[in-house]
Amino acid sequence: MFKKPAILLFAAAISLAFATERTEAASTTIDQGLLDKGVIKVDYTPSNQAKAIVRISKDNATFDYALSQGAQYPLQLGNGSYTVLIAEAVSGSKYKVVSQDQIDLQMADETEVFKQSNPIIQWDETTKAVVKAKQLTKSAKTDKEKVKAVYGFVTKTFTYDEAKAKTVAPGYIPNLDKVYKASKGICYDFASTFAAMTRSVGIPTKLVIGKEKNHPDILHAWNEVYLQDQWVVVDTTYDAARVQAGQTPAIFKDAANYKGTKVY
Repeated sequence: MFKKPAILLFAAAISLAFATERTEAASTTIDQGLLDKGVIKVDYTPSNQAKAIVRISKDNATFDYALSQGAQYPLQLGNGSYTVLIAEAVSGSKYKVVSQDQIDLQMADETEVFKQSNPIIQWDETTKAVVKAKQLTKSAKTDKEKVKAVYGFVTKTFTYDEAKAKTVAPGYIPNLDKVYKASKGICYDFASTFAAMTRSVGIPTKLVIGKEKNHPDILHAWNEVYLQDQWVVVDTTYDAARVQAGQTPAIFKDAANYKGTKVY
């Protein structure tokens, strides 16, 4: 069902080589005012409109994001010490580090970061999928009912886009309003849309990239939602095809069949 190159292009887009040159940028500010929500903001203006990235590292994990004014960058690996680098493009995939900071994260609730907008799951209260989520969950009494309402909507109305899987560009990030209007996309689109919808109604939700047991050679994207003090797997991409074929798959999957390599 999935075209391997599509998701690999996304993975490759965040694999960047760094130049040894390093300069300090006095104009760089990391706003830590939202650390209780597990996110930071970065105030930096690249020279000559150069591309720039935010690299966030903790332990052996690294995440790269395109620098965007006003964006929130997640510290999604739990409490502890993070390194935040701001790097500016020099040539090709070479970047120079212009700023580096250490941030100590100590959140009372480590799931709070998975309720926020970030560069991979970009949403606000006007996002069409978010507006729909509020409508769908208006009468829901529990978090589980909210998840089921969003899951039902996505799996009944969204279809997998084979053409997009073959042509998606490197560095692709879903525009959720465009995905919602088209009602179709690749697994990354499904997972990002589902995450924005459930996060917007207060459900901690992860977007996970990795492998699913039945398709071990293909990178895939799915979600995990936090219900009753545990993370449970939801896979709207595979289930959409099943639901639209008249089947009734279990909403919550066996976590043993999924192995994530990146979590957002």
